[in-house]
Amino acid sequence: MQFFRRLAGSLSFVLGTLLLAVGVVFAVGDIARSLAADAPRLLPVSEALALLGIGVDPAVTGSATVAVSYAAISGWSVAITAGALGILFLLLARALRRVRRVRRDALR
Repeated sequence: MQFFRRLAGSLSFVLGTLLLAVGVVFAVGDIARSLAADAPRLLPVSEALALLGIGVDPAVTGSATVAVSYAAISGWSVAITAGALGILFLLLARALRRVRRVRRDALR
């Protein structure tokens, strides 16, 4: 069981770090676009997915949940969303590490 908790903590840490890095990359792009246009410009999730060639068509999936979720998320900024998710995963990894450390100290 301890192996799986350690694995989950490590995967959460790696995923959080990658998402935070993606957020920084898109934030730099948003800053460059904002400076060039002389107006604030944030890249929404729908445009970022289109740039990456990932087409999310809720009509194809046939799921109402996917359609509602995509409609809600498609307007969010990629930089803010990826950064917030990255921080969330890093906090999760820290919590999993803390549980392991407390349990190890209790055994001594």
